[in-house]
Amino acid sequence: MRRILAPGYITAVLTVISHSTFAEGIDLDCEVFSKQLVDRLDAEGLLSQSEPDRQSALTITRDLCSGTEASAQQQYEAGKQEALDSWFFENQPDKAGNKRLKNLKR
Repeated sequence: MRRILAPGYITAVLTVISHSTFAEGIDLDCEVFSKQLVDRLDAEGLLSQSEPDRQSALTITRDLCSGTEASAQQQYEAGKQEALDSWFFENQPDKAGNKRLKNLKR
């Protein structure tokens, strides 16, 4: 009879697998987004025509987008960890599926 793998071991294996799969993280393509935003602001006449102002606007939008990327990555990691914790450590013997299994075994 085989031994059941410990939850810690399974968590470690899944973490290594998922980390290599999602190692690049969340990419919102900030360079393209920033340029599109500045172009739209310019087209609407909301941005002055000077090059320093355009570069400043590009820098601001790039910084904001990078912050959003970091926040999204943190939320993703927290959600992934919460899902793993729930999956491994949640003990709900009275769930409907478990009751059906118990009834089948009788």
